[in-house]
Amino acid sequence: MGLYAITFIILYPPVFAIVDEDAYLTQTMLFRSGHLSYDNSPVPAPHMTVNMAGKQVSKYPPGNSVFLLPFTFVGWQGVFLSGLLLALAGTWLFRLILAKLKPDADPVWSLLYLTYPAVVLFSRTVMSDLLAATMVLLAFYFLLLRNRYSFGAGLALGFACFVRYSNAVLVPILFLLVILYSRQKFRASLLFLIGLLPFAALIAGYNTYAFGGPFCFPMYLTGRFSWAYFPRDLWFYTKNLLLLYPLMLFSPLVVGKTRGLLLGLPAYAVFIAYSFFSYIHVVPSLAQRLTVGMRYLLPAVPFFILAWVIALDSFSRRTRPLSSLKYVIVGAMFVLSVCIQYRHQCYLKVQNHYRALLYKSVPKSALIVCNKDISELINYAWGWRDYREFAVFNAPVPLRRTIETRDTVYAGLLQKPGQTSFVELTVFESLLFLYPERQPVLTTQEPYILRIFLLKPIPLPDQTVGDSVGTAPPKRIPSRRKSRRR
Repeated sequence: MGLYAITFIILYPPVFAIVDEDAYLTQTMLFRSGHLSYDNSPVPAPHMTVNMAGKQVSKYPPGNSVFLLPFTFVGWQGVFLSGLLLALAGTWLFRLILAKLKPDADPVWSLLYLTYPAVVLFSRTVMSDLLAATMVLLAFYFLLLRNRYSFGAGLALGFACFVRYSNAVLVPILFLLVILYSRQKFRASLLFLIGLLPFAALIAGYNTYAFGGPFCFPMYLTGRFSWAYFPRDLWFYTKNLLLLYPLMLFSPLVVGKTRGLLLGLPAYAVFIAYSFFSYIHVVPSLAQRLTVGMRYLLPAVPFFILAWVIALDSFSRRTRPLSSLKYVIVGAMFVLSVCIQYRHQCYLKVQNHYRALLYKSVPKSALIVCNKDISELINYAWGWRDYREFAVFNAPVPLRRTIETRDTVYAGLLQKPGQTSFVELTVFESLLFLYPERQPVLTTQEPYILRIFLLKPIPLPDQTVGDSVGTAPPKRIPSRRKSRRR
């Protein structure tokens, strides 16, 4: 765990690269300013802001942003420490649970949770998935302590739901396990329900304020559940859970009746629930599928890994020549975790480079109309640039009237290899066509294609708009008549 922390600090994330992270961090800054909505707040509304009850609010639940808030007091980059904390805390909880379920198991097996690719990747983000998984693990640990600790189990699971509403699928599962596993069943189940109440009340209150009702939520921006997606999703997640740790999907079925029930119910509940969801991360490579593709199943992953290491520990003890197998497996997974961190660091450095290019090319007072990839480079935490996306969900957004009301307007398009959106490209080219006197500001080809143009105002003939970083922004020109006279 110490080595993991050292590699994390050496390869400390310089910036984030997921548009959801922008929304979470901006929501954190909103809460830090003392506001719950972006109306009349000093924080501009970011990506995925909704208005369902007459207020501009984030579409995301508030739990993750509340958790991130203390880390912002050491600077906005301090939020990445939260991921390291969650990865280490989750590993320690994993170790404590393993000791309860199989006291003679070697603690070294716990590192297979820390080095699981999805845990490694999302420990380097400010996404809500790892926080949700860690709180579910904490709830499960309290459940194993039985009786009076059932209140803590309910409280931890309530916060997990406050972070991601989908964790509510685990409420009846853990409630059933409390009844089955506790000696004082009525008292334990009552304490569990009481523990759920504070965050259930917070969720209902926030939803009423933000979305217009205790059970209202902008699900239309997230996805939907349907039988139609079940075959596709089931096959997608089944492959992922069978490949990296071989046959891990079936491990809860071979660890005994009691342990199989304790681990299998929450693991399969999350697995089956998300097999009905409309959105999965369809990515080209196996590496991306085992990292980004597993984010929704992160609350289920610890239970599958627990069952897998219990089965593997028993097998290695019966087969003495394989007793040192755990060190080979853990060592290989640690090397893989460093590779994942390094690869992600390289990606983030490129992202940070383009963020710097954008901020040096577009002045603070300007409006930039852009695609989603450029909007990901803008955040209130490191300095605001007013922007409007010209395409959302592959649908054009009319911006002509908005452009005409602003004095200084830029247009930008960022295209990453293999992620070209022809809708975005078409809308961008159409926008440039409407302003034939536009001036190029910046163009790059490698590793990403970045194109920035000044749409208005148009400089005088003897003024130039820079095509490299550091060029001063163009000054506003006088009238066209004076221009010709000059």
